[in-house]
Amino acid sequence: MLAFPGMVRALQSPQETQPATRSATPAQSAPTPTPPLSPLPTPQPSSSSAPPQSPPENPVHPPSPYDEIIVTAVGDVMLGTTFPDDSTLPPNDGANLLNEVTPFLKRGDVVYGNLEGPIIDGGDSAKCHGKKIGTCFAFRVPTRYGKYLKDAGFTAMGLANNHAMDFGLEGRASSRQVLDALQIAHTGEVGDIARLTVKGKKITIIAFATYQGALNFLDLDASLELIRTAKTESDLVIVGFHGGAEGATHQHVLEGDETFLGEDRGDLRRFTHAAIDAGADLVLGSGPHVVRAMEIYKGKLIAYSLGNFATYGPFNLNAENGLTMVLEAHLAPDGTFLRGKAYAVKQEKPGGPKLDPDMKILPVLRALSITDFPQTAIAVGPQGELWLPGTEVSPCSDAPDLLEQRFGAALCGILP
Repeated sequence: MLAFPGMVRALQSPQETQPATRSATPAQSAPTPTPPLSPLPTPQPSSSSAPPQSPPENPVHPPSPYDEIIVTAVGDVMLGTTFPDDSTLPPNDGANLLNEVTPFLKRGDVVYGNLEGPIIDGGDSAKCHGKKIGTCFAFRVPTRYGKYLKDAGFTAMGLANNHAMDFGLEGRASSRQVLDALQIAHTGEVGDIARLTVKGKKITIIAFATYQGALNFLDLDASLELIRTAKTESDLVIVGFHGGAEGATHQHVLEGDETFLGEDRGDLRRFTHAAIDAGADLVLGSGPHVVRAMEIYKGKLIAYSLGNFATYGPFNLNAENGLTMVLEAHLAPDGTFLRGKAYAVKQEKPGGPKLDPDMKILPVLRALSITDFPQTAIAVGPQGELWLPGTEVSPCSDAPDLLEQRFGAALCGILP
C-alpha cells in the first residue's frame, strides 16, 4: 500500500494568507464579492450570441453573496508546447488565448484547472527517447506562459496527471516555482496541498491521480485519510482527480474500475463517493479529454470530467473532444451545492477556448448525467443553469419580440 508522507500532520502551505482574500496571495487586495446574480462583464465572443440573461434565483436557497463560496473550474489546460520545437506555439505567443473566457473564470472566489503538462524552459523528456516525432506526446509549456494563468484569474492548479512528469522532476519543480512566483496555489505531488483563505473561510484543495509520485487515489485508504485530515483543519475541501479512460468512446462513467492503454484509471464512482463521505465538499474530474456526467451525492457536486478546456497544439479536438465549459458552482458555507452554471465553450483546431453560442455541450451534459445517474443527475437548464436533482427545468424562448415571450421564460443565450 502506498503511503503519503505527512498526511496526518497539519497541512502547512506558504500560500495561506489573511482572511477575506480572494486567492492565496498575501499581497493581493481583497476584491469585492461578486453577487451571483449580478451582470457579467460582456466579452466579445468569436461569433454572435443571444442576449444576456440572469439565471433565476433558487427558491429553496436564497442567494447570500458574501456567505456563498463561488468556485469556477475547468478541465485540462495546456497553453502551448515547445516540444519538440516551438513552431506550434499559438499566435501572439499565446497572450490572447484565454481572453474570451477570462470574465467567466473571474466570477469565482476560487478558480481551478488541471495543468496538463509542466511549465519549464528546456530540459529533456526521457519518455520520448528513441521514439519518432509525432508518436510520443510530451508537453513543455514556456515559463513565460504562467502569467497568462494569473491574468485569467486562476488561483489554484492541479498538477496530478499523466503529463506532470513529461520532463522529469525538474519539470515538476519548475511548475511549482513558476506558480509560487505568481502566487497561484498548486497541489498534486505527494505532500503538495493547496490552501486558500476566501471570505474568511479556510479552503483546502487536494488533487489526485493514478501515477507514481502523485497523490494516488488507487490507494483509497491513504487518500481518504488525507481528506479527513484536511477537513479537520478546513472549512471546505475541494478534491480534484485525474482518472478514467480517454476519448469520446469513453464518455460514460462506468461501474467499477476503468482501464486505458493497460493502465488502471480508477473506480471513479467509488472514489468520488468515498471522498465526499470523508469530508470533500466538491469533486472535480479531468483526464478523459471529454466532458462527463455530473451528479449530486449527499448534497455535494461531483463533476466527473470537465474535458479539454485550453489545449493548444497536439490534441484531438474533433466533435465531443472540442466541447467543454467553465463550471460555476455556488456552495453554501457548509459546502452544500446551491446552484451553478455551465458556460458553454468550444475549441477548434489548433485550439484555444471560445464561447459557444450554440451551447452544444449542454445537451451532451444533460444526457450523460441522466443516463449515468438517473436518480442523482444534476438538472441542466436551457442556458446552462445547474440545479439540484428533481428541479423542474423551465424552457427558454427564442422569440425575437419581447411581446411574444411566454410569461416566465428566459431568453436562450450563453451569458448569465
